[in-house]
Amino acid sequence: MSARPAAKRFIVAITLGVLFGLLCIFLASRQQPELGSPANPIFWAILTDRLLIGMVVALAGAFTVHPILGFSYRPWLRGACMGTVVSLPMATGAMSGPATPQSSLWVIFFASLLTGGVYGAVIDWVATKVGGEGKALLVP
Repeated sequence: MSARPAAKRFIVAITLGVLFGLLCIFLASRQQPELGSPANPIFWAILTDRLLIGMVVALAGAFTVHPILGFSYRPWLRGACMGTVVSLPMATGAMSGPATPQSSLWVIFFASLLTGGVYGAVIDWVATKVGGEGKALLVP
C-alpha cells in the first residue's frame, strides 16, 4: 500500500525543515561558534523555527488559491510567504540580542527572513513534486 499524498508531503516537508535548520545552525555557528552547541537556546530556536516552516508549508499545500486575495498560488510563492511569516518571530527576537562585531542586528533580522523565505520556497516546491497539492491532499 502506497503512502497517501498528504503523508508524503508532510514527511518531505518536515525532513527538509530539519535539514535546513541544521544548515542554518552550521552557517550561524561559523560567525558565532557558541550557536552550534545544543546547550545554547538559540540552537533550538533556529532548529524549531525551520522545522515549523516545514510543518506550515506541508499544511498550506491544500491551498492552491490565496484564501483572502483570490490569486493562484505557485508552490514556490506559497512556500516563500509561509517561510518568511514563520521566520518573523525568530528574526524579531534576534533584534533583542547584542550586536556582534561581525554583523549588525538588522543584517541578522533580514537574513533570517530571507533564508526563511528561500527555505520555504524550496520545501514547498519539493513537497509539491513528491506529494502534490490542492484537493489531492484532502482525499482520505
